[in-house]
Amino acid sequence: MPLEEKGSGCNSFVYYATNDPAGPWTELPLVTPTQITASKVVRKLFTGDLNAPVRAYPPFPGAEKEYLRAQIARIVASTTLCPKGKYGLDEEDPKKVVPTEEYKPLPADAMLDPSNWLTYGMGILGIGRTTHPPVEEEEEEDDGPKKEKPVLEAETGPLAPISGDEWSLMLSPHMGAGCHVAIARSMRWPGAYTAMVMKEDKAANLYIGYGHDMLMEPFTQQPPPPICGEPDDVTEQTDTPLADENAVVLDAAKKALAEAVAAEAEAEE
Repeated sequence: MPLEEKGSGCNSFVYYATNDPAGPWTELPLVTPTQITASKVVRKLFTGDLNAPVRAYPPFPGAEKEYLRAQIARIVASTTLCPKGKYGLDEEDPKKVVPTEEYKPLPADAMLDPSNWLTYGMGILGIGRTTHPPVEEEEEEDDGPKKEKPVLEAETGPLAPISGDEWSLMLSPHMGAGCHVAIARSMRWPGAYTAMVMKEDKAANLYIGYGHDMLMEPFTQQPPPPICGEPDDVTEQTDTPLADENAVVLDAAKKALAEAVAAEAEAEE
């Protein structure tokens, strides 16, 4: 599965990591669809060493920096929210988000309704991308059988309303001022918050957590593949007697000798 180019999909942004804000920062690599799909079936705590191996089963294709980048892609796609009406879709490119002209913020009380919260970006498909890769159309012969096109997973476009089961909404006073802050807390990704001051048209998305989503059941590692069964019994064959083996060689030698004698006789004549 080809990865999404820089500036699009799961690679829309570049991320940096550090253990000390005052120390050096390391740019994380682009994330691949294989790494995203693999991160969904393993569960490892981060050590802080970007080059540390991710020892898990199934094997993860990369080190801790690739695992971190895959988890960031999943968190960003699921928890980056915006208020309804602030952005719209581009007429030429329906997958592109553009600001709405003459936007008027909603009242703070309206943000208690989940339908007024929208996800900013596209959702991640099961293949590890936000969009399906382009498919080259093959020319079908008139007499040949027609190939059935595979059923693809429906893409989740940007500005989709959130689910009330996955988010907890509340209003909080804004440092003693007259306006309120609308806060959305993710139940799927513990530690992900979105805060909006509707009166001032300000918003912030924040995540502080272990980099893992909430599971409905305890995590169970996938079992290894089944052990190969016993091979079929080998049928032994009877060896050819030595006299029969020598007979084949003897016949070939006699034939070659007869041909040599005949050729010598012709030469003497």
